[in-house]
Amino acid sequence: MKRIFKKILLAAFAAAALACARADGFKVERADMPVWPEGKMPGADADKIAGKDGKIPEIKAAPSLSVYLPRTERKTGFMIICPGGGYKGLASDHEGVQIADWLSGEGIPCAILFYRVPDKPQAALMDIQRAIRLVRANAQKWNVDPSRIGIMGFSAGANLCARASTQFGKEAYAPIDAADSLSSRPDFAGLVYPAYCDKPGNDHRWSGSPLGADGYDKLYALAENLNVSKDTPPTFIVQTQDDFYANAAIAYYLALKGSKVPANLHMFDKGGHGYGLRNKTDLVSEWKDLFEDWLKHHNFDGEKK
Repeated sequence: MKRIFKKILLAAFAAAALACARADGFKVERADMPVWPEGKMPGADADKIAGKDGKIPEIKAAPSLSVYLPRTERKTGFMIICPGGGYKGLASDHEGVQIADWLSGEGIPCAILFYRVPDKPQAALMDIQRAIRLVRANAQKWNVDPSRIGIMGFSAGANLCARASTQFGKEAYAPIDAADSLSSRPDFAGLVYPAYCDKPGNDHRWSGSPLGADGYDKLYALAENLNVSKDTPPTFIVQTQDDFYANAAIAYYLALKGSKVPANLHMFDKGGHGYGLRNKTDLVSEWKDLFEDWLKHHNFDGEKK
């Protein structure tokens, strides 16, 4: 009898704890929306654009935004999440859904951008420019500040964010509706283990030629398609020393530093590539806390006056 009473008591405590956790959290509204009006998408046709954790791609009709809106009274910024996948597929679970769950759980409105792949980098740039404009167009409806729109990406998704941060002055597509009258410049950028941002690089498809005769002084040369300037948005970068693309992060940071753009580079000793939020043992696991602090410092959450 005592054992039964003990089990009932433990179950009651567990239920109470769960109720408290739910009360303290944010109720999140979910919605999916197309990036382009039907029949109006420019550039390459939509193809295999989404994958579960970078595995077998799924077929989607068109690029889309998977929107997460936590119910908060405070008007905050909004974060667009770009999964990686080498521009071949999308690691939409650990670099998409898990990231959106984390951010929305912290009260940050966000959306996962399912941009076009495989091998459609210019179409992907169209998709992210359009996505930024769509968020601004829906800012009042979603209770977000249109002057605090951020983008964050992982690996190739981080490269896409770097391109969007440096190519907003050149329209990737012709305007199709009123949303395209709005700016495609992001206000913040977070690059998590970015790839393809250095000119010498390790991946010849995106980073240019090997080091060759250019010598050591060219080791951290910026990729030619990244036009960093004083108007490039403040940027947070995290990378590890043992990552194949470590130099890409350094090259982009040095370009930001040269243009006097506020930038944080966090280089950790190990962690590899593609960890998202899954690395719980190495110091690089602290990156998400550092990113949250960085967003607060830049008034992303709207608490500063």
